[in-house]
Amino acid sequence: MTLALPSAVQAQGRDAYLLPVPSQQQLATAVFGRSAPGIAASSPVGFGPNQGDVFAGFGFTPKAPGTGESDGSLSVGGGFFNSSEVVGLEVVLTSLSTFRSGFGSRTAAALKAHKIVRGWGVGLGVANIELNGGTDADPSIYAAATKTFSVKQDGPYFRNGSLNIGVGNGSFRFASAQQNDESGVGLFLSSSIELNNWSSAIFDFSGGTTNLGLSLVPFGKLPLVMTATMSDLTGEFGDKARLGLGAGMSWKY
Repeated sequence: MTLALPSAVQAQGRDAYLLPVPSQQQLATAVFGRSAPGIAASSPVGFGPNQGDVFAGFGFTPKAPGTGESDGSLSVGGGFFNSSEVVGLEVVLTSLSTFRSGFGSRTAAALKAHKIVRGWGVGLGVANIELNGGTDADPSIYAAATKTFSVKQDGPYFRNGSLNIGVGNGSFRFASAQQNDESGVGLFLSSSIELNNWSSAIFDFSGGTTNLGLSLVPFGKLPLVMTATMSDLTGEFGDKARLGLGAGMSWKY
């Protein structure tokens, strides 16, 4: 689910679901929203929720890596403080392997501090913090920087885009380092293009795998974002690419 959540909550405002970040000055050049399609498929991004933002979602794959069996996860989270003032803090709780192990039998947390710096969302976080039951990997520390921009000012298609880049250890290491259990730091990057006001196409390299995603907003006035991902296109962790499905909703209280 940590792969699907950025698509649901770590983008920027539009219509009735405007977020405090980015600022109004930044929104003049790039408009994204909680009811807009996602901008990342598997890599974390620099933007995050602020005080009053909460979210929930799930992720599912028919063939999980290592087992070949179907599995999924459930996540909830929220934001604290404000990234446009001092710093924002994102907190996520995830029930791992929910389909095979049962809800709450294996849980993990993720934390991210994020800040708006000259129009970029800059985040420093740690993912996969074990709470109970064990996880599939050690905690991963990362730093990400994300920028959204306007591609063109008029017309219904290809109006906005995004660029995201970062470094991290753990699950963000290159495939060879993960396979050989070597320590080190890897590079991740992603980019998206808004196809129209209800869909976006995403390229995502998570450090170990190359992934493509299609994110959809099926309801114009409901902050539901659905993302389908084909992960590991080059077969680093298996002989075939794997399908992943995620959906998330966010609210402001």
